[in-house]
Amino acid sequence: MDGDSERQEIKRGRRRVRLLLVGTVLTFVLASLLVGLMADGAFPGSWLERGDPPGWLEVTGLVLMVLGAVLEIGALVWMVRSGSYRADRESRLWAVSFRRRRDLARAVRRGVVDSADDLQWLRATAAQMVRQRRLVPLFGGLMTMNLGQLLLSLAPIWFVLFGVTGVGFALACWQILRDAPRAEAFLREHPAVTAPTGSG
Repeated sequence: MDGDSERQEIKRGRRRVRLLLVGTVLTFVLASLLVGLMADGAFPGSWLERGDPPGWLEVTGLVLMVLGAVLEIGALVWMVRSGSYRADRESRLWAVSFRRRRDLARAVRRGVVDSADDLQWLRATAAQMVRQRRLVPLFGGLMTMNLGQLLLSLAPIWFVLFGVTGVGFALACWQILRDAPRAEAFLREHPAVTAPTGSG
């Protein structure tokens, strides 16, 4: 794959993911609207009633929301300034299918190289897995904001939603933090192949 065709494939891959994300967000919004419209019949009324948090709990909720927003902004700035965002945006992995990326990630976790032709793809995958550590504070900021919102409302339904999203974020962070050291070990064990200089 020459440079121009690979860049076109990378652009197409980014476009596919953007469409997928937009579709997911729209589906989530529509589902939320439907749940909201049917909430009176779907949930007991007590689940939706806002609690009466004491003053100190409301203050704590506001502090957590502000802290979460600061963590979010800090994590985003860190991603941009560190070059992580740009590296992911320009990654060669956009040019391959989701299934191929999944297979590459599995090979990195196992620390195996089935073919010498795969080494560059595996190194790109490992580097991306290392960079994903920067998503952990991003997820942390989101959960901190959600916890603050929960403390401000104390509606039982928000406890359920916070629990479900918390488990999802916890699993994502666990996988990221588990995979990053394996990816670093893979990069150490399989350094980039450099072309011979012809001197000597």
